[in-house]
Amino acid sequence: MEKLCGLALDIDGTITVKRGSFVIDLDLVMLLRRLEWEHGLTVMFVTGNALPVTAALGRYFGLPGPHVAENGCILFYNEEVRNVCERSAGEAASIVERELSEILAPSWQNRYRHYDFAFRSRIDPAEAVKHVKKVLEKHGMDWVKVSYSGYAVHLRPPEASKGLGLRRALELKGLDASCVVAIGDSVMDVEMRDASVRLMAVADADRELVEAADHVLSRPSSAGVLEFIRSLLSGKEKD
Repeated sequence: MEKLCGLALDIDGTITVKRGSFVIDLDLVMLLRRLEWEHGLTVMFVTGNALPVTAALGRYFGLPGPHVAENGCILFYNEEVRNVCERSAGEAASIVERELSEILAPSWQNRYRHYDFAFRSRIDPAEAVKHVKKVLEKHGMDWVKVSYSGYAVHLRPPEASKGLGLRRALELKGLDASCVVAIGDSVMDVEMRDASVRLMAVADADRELVEAADHVLSRPSSAGVLEFIRSLLSGKEKD
């Protein structure tokens, strides 16, 4: 593999021990820290999580970023918050919370969100997405993007994209996209391809991401990322 300068990682389902879990693989965290501290790679999170969660993980893991929150709408770097999105899906979220409470529950993170709002589905997520789109269309808000991440149904402004957020993060850090690898597990991670990085999928990723990826890792979730990082470190130690 060509020399890398950066690694962009989704969080949920990618650095957690399995999809659907919120338990982060601490062995992986230690190796990411080695990549950053000992070998100079920039490790970035590109996630749908709210800013406080994203910034806290970067800080306490010892990975300064930049990091991308709310599916591309917010950047955090050097203790500064940079807003990427122009519109908010907040009004749409209020409508959904009011009219679809029997099938969707708002994420506890919504009180800390500014652009992208998340809901836990009590029914099949694909059906929930259909209901959300129908309700928003009724209110003249069909401009809102509705997506399912594997963890939550997200309501986003039209410009929201992990690719846009990652592209801005690379510009901020001065990194060439050609030496950056992005890894994810969800259909929403396909958007990172728009940043012109090399895109990888964990073995148990959504079909859409597997089909779009340049490479599919041999193991699921954090185990796949862990194996990839170990191969990187092994190559660097041989150099």
